[in-house]
Amino acid sequence: MPPSDVLPPLLRFGDFEVDLRAGELRKQGRRMRLQEQPLRVLSMLLERPGELVTREQLRLQLWPADTFVDFDHGLNSAVARLRESLNDSAEEPRFIETVPRRGYRFVGELKTDEPKQAEPEPPPKVAETAAPRSWWMSRRTWVALAAVLLLLGLAAIRTRASSRKRSDTPLPAPEVIPLAGLAGYEVGPAFSPDGNQVAFTEINGQQNSGIYTTLVGGEQSLRLTRDPRDCCATWSPDSREIAFLRRRDNQLDIYVVPALGGSERRLYSMACVQYPWLNWSPDGKLLVFPRIVSGNSNSAITIFLLADASTRQLTSPPDAYLDRDPAFSPDGKALAFVRGTMAGVANDVYVMALNGGEPRRLTFDNRPISGIAWTPDSKDLIYSGGRGGTEALWRVPFAGGTPRPVTLAGNKALVPSISRRGNELAYQQAIGKDNMWRVHVKNGRLLPEPATIAIAAKGRKMRPSFSPDGKKIAFESDRLGAMEIWSCDIHGITCAELTSLHGIAGTPRWSPDGQSIAFEFHPGELAEVYVVDVNGGLPRQITTIPGADNLAPSWSRDGRWLYFSSKRGREPFQLWKVPVAGGAPVQVTKTGGISAVEAADGKYLYFSKYEQNGIWRMPLQGGAEIRILDKPDGPAWFNWGLARDGIYFLDSSNEPKATVEFFDFATGKTRSLYALDKPWDWGLAVEPDEKSVLFVEAEFEESNIVVVKNFR
Repeated sequence: MPPSDVLPPLLRFGDFEVDLRAGELRKQGRRMRLQEQPLRVLSMLLERPGELVTREQLRLQLWPADTFVDFDHGLNSAVARLRESLNDSAEEPRFIETVPRRGYRFVGELKTDEPKQAEPEPPPKVAETAAPRSWWMSRRTWVALAAVLLLLGLAAIRTRASSRKRSDTPLPAPEVIPLAGLAGYEVGPAFSPDGNQVAFTEINGQQNSGIYTTLVGGEQSLRLTRDPRDCCATWSPDSREIAFLRRRDNQLDIYVVPALGGSERRLYSMACVQYPWLNWSPDGKLLVFPRIVSGNSNSAITIFLLADASTRQLTSPPDAYLDRDPAFSPDGKALAFVRGTMAGVANDVYVMALNGGEPRRLTFDNRPISGIAWTPDSKDLIYSGGRGGTEALWRVPFAGGTPRPVTLAGNKALVPSISRRGNELAYQQAIGKDNMWRVHVKNGRLLPEPATIAIAAKGRKMRPSFSPDGKKIAFESDRLGAMEIWSCDIHGITCAELTSLHGIAGTPRWSPDGQSIAFEFHPGELAEVYVVDVNGGLPRQITTIPGADNLAPSWSRDGRWLYFSSKRGREPFQLWKVPVAGGAPVQVTKTGGISAVEAADGKYLYFSKYEQNGIWRMPLQGGAEIRILDKPDGPAWFNWGLARDGIYFLDSSNEPKATVEFFDFATGKTRSLYALDKPWDWGLAVEPDEKSVLFVEAEFEESNIVVVKNFR
């Protein structure tokens, strides 16, 4: 066989032909979709038909020494895709034979041929003069026509019978299988357009985290990146590249990496958003993602043009709302996205035409949503939402209608992705369990007693609060599905569900007399403040600020007032207080505030800010505020508790774990008390006698990518 530079431009074998000039594989004249690396493997094998091409020779040609890639998996994946395109088998090869541990050889019958020249068209025939038709000729024509119609009728009957028989044949049952089974936390699945692979993020410490791809039904996963801050993978339409996001301090960078491994390329940088996501358009020209609106905390869906690296804002969310999780329809005509409040609890699916027009609201649930996917015909959307109390998959028509559950996925199903072939669904299945731990302290120092578990019931348990006598703990939990308010004794033995609102209830706080609990609930798009009697009865809503998000209630020391945080429009969350017996709310802060606590001596009010790190203090009777501590981080505004001599808080800067710290008012210094063994969850509480501190730790968290075959 001559070397590749003098190979004939067209090589034929079986039903296939390879056009070396165009870089195309065709079957019976029809172009086959094949990535660059598998096509280069095929070209190298065709250069030496019948001869062994070693794995080392393939590596030197296809993956140079300075290219980062898991070569063994990359080559195996390339050959697997090549065999799939050729409809070949490794066990009984017609074209590609494997020589174990050595390489491959081409064993098919190879024909070389120059592209055929188009045959000249024959000269046009001179039309003959038709003879006049007789009655007999006309009758013969009618007889022939009747015979043809009779044959067509019989064929139609056979076709209907065959179709009926096929429709009676049961379709294959759906099959739910794990995709990769890696040791860490698998998140964010994304099907490749050809449906052969799924990309996802693996979170497993500094050494093993990054973007991975796995062949559906394959064994070993291919690691593409090595940064634990990478997420949100999306495929190019030709399945050759993967774009992803990388967090860097307060910045997000968009990168692209070859799907078979290689050098990363940075495309764009922007400020961090609360809910990052990325999606590639079907025509390959655009990337779309949420971006912070200039001069505001809103995030809007933004288009990035790959041709010139320019951007264009696509949506205009209302004040205090976030647009996120964009997803192009397969036909490229529409975009779906999630629009929700800043608190991230009330969300719904919106769709809009890409050629113009206002977004159209598709769901009306006001519940958490985690990802959207389109069916291949662009007629339906699958989304992960809390419509039924817990996050599960739902299906809603693009034209509008009532969402239907995707029952085969079960609960805790997140971030769906559907192959373009339409018969496979991937999603992230997350399960976990929290424990509430108690460490024993005195005067801001850790006592030499071991930490103990206070409450270990199933499900998530967050944002605990001690009763005034220290004998009970209130908290929010999803142990029965929806997030509700619960109360347990201090040993976690006797527990009771205090609310049954079938929604999102949280941030419980005891009244000073121990008879009531104030909490936030989300009856619609916006949160409201409620109070429930611990001895039974229905919760009652407290009148706060109409048309605003009102949340995170807490009691004044005398029990006459309820503090709460409220956000309306572009303003930050501000602290207000309202008389429990009824009356007009009174604004407390001017430059932001959330999670207020009155000091025991009645001198100061301590609080956090949603938009900034740290804890502030202001005179209870009014006056200037000062920041006394730069911890905890803004998103963890609830991870602290006030004591007489200082503040206990969780320092989560060493994520995913954290440390219990104490800030001493007298010295102005912070000392570390206790290091958590496992990742932290929301909330910290100080016992009324200040002998212990309660915090929440994840006993276990698992997230695996699951694939549903024969999905319909």
